[in-house]
Amino acid sequence: MNNNQPIALVSGATRGIGRAIAQGLAQQGVKVLLGARNLQTGHEIANSILTQNISVEAVHLDTTRQTTIDNLVSLIHKKYGHLDILVNNAGISLDFYPDIPLREKLSRTFETNVVGTAALTDAMIPLLEKSEHPRIVNVSSVLSSFTKRTQSDWMYADVYMPTYQASKAALNALTLSYAKQLAERNIKVNAICPGLTATDATNHYGDRSPEMAAKIAIKFALLEDSGPTGFFANESGALAW
Repeated sequence: MNNNQPIALVSGATRGIGRAIAQGLAQQGVKVLLGARNLQTGHEIANSILTQNISVEAVHLDTTRQTTIDNLVSLIHKKYGHLDILVNNAGISLDFYPDIPLREKLSRTFETNVVGTAALTDAMIPLLEKSEHPRIVNVSSVLSSFTKRTQSDWMYADVYMPTYQASKAALNALTLSYAKQLAERNIKVNAICPGLTATDATNHYGDRSPEMAAKIAIKFALLEDSGPTGFFANESGALAW
């Protein structure tokens, strides 16, 4: 590996937007650690992305299991010594599963979308501190915007996904907290909305491809030093919290 090649970790990267982010970063010359709950699947995805000029490595990561996070920290520390980019993409949505009890639905969603993201972020901070241009990108959703949700003429005003929306609002709160906490350490932390994308998670509803959705995450992962921190955006620009 080129010693000047930036290293990125993408969670939930075996399908959909996460996979597209991993592939897009690799195409930009980034060494990508492709986070996979099933490592065998991760290897298959990594091999499908690999080309002569692309560097992708599957790593075992389930953000709801602290042991996989701790083991990954050790692996990155021993093998690379630092991390330049963390893309917190892993997430779930259970609102359209009526047979799951509310308490379980909330617990599982927040465990992945909020607790798991925070645990992974905290664990990776010491490695990010060793980078010259550290970046954290949290994959959120405009559906979590309190400002937008109070506007009756908003295009998504009738969308009802309370558990998912609450979890992404909590993720946005974490984004602002980490941005403030890590500002003096030069770690930029931002939240992005990839938009409604045709993936397994949406039953392939919509006409946006994962590659289109990944562009905004890649942009903030490769953000210049003059770029913002504590920002919420989609491909059109700033979003209201």
